[in-house]
Amino acid sequence: MTLNRKVSPDVVEIKSINIKEAQENILSNSIKLYTINASNEEVIKIDLIFDAGSNVQKFKSEANFTSKMLSEGTSKYSAAELAEKLDFYGAYFQTKNTTEEAIITLYCLNKHLYNCLPFIVEILTDSIFPVKDLDILKKNTIQNLKVNEERNSYLVRRIFNQAIFGENTLYGSYSNITDIESICQEQLTDFYKTHYQKGIKYILASGYINKETIKIINTNFGSNTFRVYDNIAYDYVAKYGTPADLYIEKSNSVQSAIRIGRGLFNRNHPDFREMQLLNLILGGYFGSRLMKNIREEKGLTYGIYSAIEAYPYDACWYIDTEMNNDLCETGIKEIYIELARLRDELIEEKELKTAKNYLLGSFLRSIDGPFSLADRFKILKDFDLKYQYFHEFIEIIKNTSAERLKELANLYFKEEDLTRVVVGAKKY
Repeated sequence: MTLNRKVSPDVVEIKSINIKEAQENILSNSIKLYTINASNEEVIKIDLIFDAGSNVQKFKSEANFTSKMLSEGTSKYSAAELAEKLDFYGAYFQTKNTTEEAIITLYCLNKHLYNCLPFIVEILTDSIFPVKDLDILKKNTIQNLKVNEERNSYLVRRIFNQAIFGENTLYGSYSNITDIESICQEQLTDFYKTHYQKGIKYILASGYINKETIKIINTNFGSNTFRVYDNIAYDYVAKYGTPADLYIEKSNSVQSAIRIGRGLFNRNHPDFREMQLLNLILGGYFGSRLMKNIREEKGLTYGIYSAIEAYPYDACWYIDTEMNNDLCETGIKEIYIELARLRDELIEEKELKTAKNYLLGSFLRSIDGPFSLADRFKILKDFDLKYQYFHEFIEIIKNTSAERLKELANLYFKEEDLTRVVVGAKKY
């Protein structure tokens, strides 16, 4: 049979999902272990989650530096030796620090889990944060910051977040060179002892999981060396300013970076999932209105998009692009025209159906495979949601009407509520 590439494949309606749910296990010391057994390949990913985000730090950058320095050596092994030993087993180790938590991740083959986990235990119980390596990291971080501060795209994001959330808040705070230079070994050691060694929030294992896997994890992390996470209350207070129109001149810029948006709500809000669809239609994929108008028809930019950034305590929505300085004013006017169209006109059925199919198809791709399932489960944990949230998502998107999206646009896309930041060489 010859494939006729002139005929589009049939569009199949997504009626429901079958998502593999995480199973809860309790280690000998009462730490929760969640497992997602969803692979025929004998590979595993172990995530250890700690209450060690920037929300609990006393000094700027100490949470991030502690996370990056965890594998830089212990009393027993140097950083090179740790890397060499894990590499011998084909394992991969990484750390990640966010505003709310820290994550330590190990990828390895199941048959080598028994050999690899003791090195993670070593890192969690005896990291020494060598001064020499810390100094190198500080110099590299300062150099990267200097480079970023010459990039309009970095500046527009920083200034926008500070305008939306407030300069010295969890989501609007940025480290400067002085903050980085002041970081010392004692600070990292204290943060490590307080926020890593005093408790694990939970452990998440995904991939090929069996009874032996759980036994090995319990052997390494179920002892009294590790304790159940002692919940630290964090009192987040939003400090939204009034909508602002900010221009930052960079005389040597060829292009202007533009970000227009507002503070919004996170996944716990009833309008969030419908707003995901509305955002998609505006600028959330290559077939969006912003791309068609401003990139394809007008040729004002190479790329433009809109996005919702949802955090456990807050969120924002924005449109982001870069344009030639001389085209900036025209581009901003076209952005507002597209926002007005959503407020004033109903979305046509064909466009709405296409967007719904794309969004639901993207969701299906996001739950394909054990590690993707682990990422979805992390979202549920971060926002204190149940799996029903994902099942409801399908029904909500399928049943969202053009009238409802117009209503949302009038609620959340009003020009007078938006903050505009432009970084470039010529004021629009």
